[in-house]
Amino acid sequence: MSAEPSATPGNAGWAEIVRTGHLPQFALLCLGIWLHAADSLLVATAMPAAVAEIGGDRLVSWTLSLYLLGSILSGAAAALAASAVGLRRAFIVAALVYAAGCATSAMAPDMIVMLAGRLAQGLGGGLLVALTYVAIQRVFPRKMWPRLIALMSAVWGVSAFCGPLIGGFFADLGLWRWGFWSFALQAVLLAVLVPAFMRPGGAITPQRFPLKRLALLSIAVLLVAGAGVDGRALTALPMMAAGAGFFALFLASDARRTADRMFPARAFDMRSRLGAGFVANLALGVGGISFTVYGPFLLNRLHGVSALGAGYIIAAESVAWSVTAVLFAGVGEAAERLVMRTGAVMVMFAIAALGPLMAEGPLWAIVLMAVAQGAGFGMLWGFLIRRVVAAAGEAERDQASAAMPTTQQMAFALGAALSGIVANMAGFAQGGGEAMEDVAVWVFAAFVPIAALGAAAVWRLARG
Repeated sequence: MSAEPSATPGNAGWAEIVRTGHLPQFALLCLGIWLHAADSLLVATAMPAAVAEIGGDRLVSWTLSLYLLGSILSGAAAALAASAVGLRRAFIVAALVYAAGCATSAMAPDMIVMLAGRLAQGLGGGLLVALTYVAIQRVFPRKMWPRLIALMSAVWGVSAFCGPLIGGFFADLGLWRWGFWSFALQAVLLAVLVPAFMRPGGAITPQRFPLKRLALLSIAVLLVAGAGVDGRALTALPMMAAGAGFFALFLASDARRTADRMFPARAFDMRSRLGAGFVANLALGVGGISFTVYGPFLLNRLHGVSALGAGYIIAAESVAWSVTAVLFAGVGEAAERLVMRTGAVMVMFAIAALGPLMAEGPLWAIVLMAVAQGAGFGMLWGFLIRRVVAAAGEAERDQASAAMPTTQQMAFALGAALSGIVANMAGFAQGGGEAMEDVAVWVFAAFVPIAALGAAAVWRLARG
């Protein structure tokens, strides 16, 4: 393995992205990010109308779980796909799979078909996002990475506002199926534009399909997702432990490979800078997801905030992420370390403060902490990815690029399941005011140690 670099190159200015002629290509990558990000939020607002027509109330939670499963599996295999068929062909396949999933959901006569569509959407959407990070490190100069990742974060922020609006618009008109059709058409447009505007970005190398490793990863994700749906500690905790075991088997099996790894060899090894970056990604993602999962319930039941109002308070976190990512993208190397560490501490502090604030208020302080949490993620995310990719050996940079967003998706699935267990243990099912206050405290307090681990990993990565 090559030595880990102790320094990072200077950052390019915004104008350089335009001057080098990369803008049309980057716009295509942003369209892929938009499809994945806005789709999830569209479905959250459109699903009640869909269930009213096709039924399947008991399976609603699996519309997210299967989407996450597809995203994680395809994201883990993205680097291999890019090597096997080339970056452009992989993008086209991802866009068409996503479009087929949208069309399946749009035509669904029942929830079973809807779930098949959601799985395909996850496979296509997860592959689009992971390939975007592969393309960033293959096609664009390294000095451009922080600004490009910051712009991608801005797309996520826009999606946070537009996704619910689009879903709500079609649902209110009784045309929820057209929400899916609109995204299917955008995905087809992406597939058509890719050959014209995207550069090849790397040689084609034949690859074996990693069936065994994907099976291990699938079982791990399904066990974690099932634990989140079940929520009862007596059954959910063993499922979580089994999921962790299968994920460890996946990593061990993957590490034994040489030419076709899906994750870098030292992912999650805190003794290396690369491993510290993966630990930071996983731990902070797990720690920060409680606000997204339980924030709307707690804001409504404890503070009387409407569903729409709660949705946009949650969205404020994404917007803060986008704004700070853009604001800090151009800082120099010395300031970069400080920005990363400050961001990690902000995330940890926000998680710790949200528990008592969510229980007692005031509302403005909850909003402030939501913004602080998003701002912290925005301050460190772009630099986190660049340092992880730089720390990887030359032969593993595709894997490192694709595995970072995939790890983030895994963190969200794991954090959602853990927060469900904590909430149920704290009395969420009882629904009373006092019980909800206990839930508000514990669904955040339980994750402070995990966030502290993530902050320590960021500190390790930013060193040197």
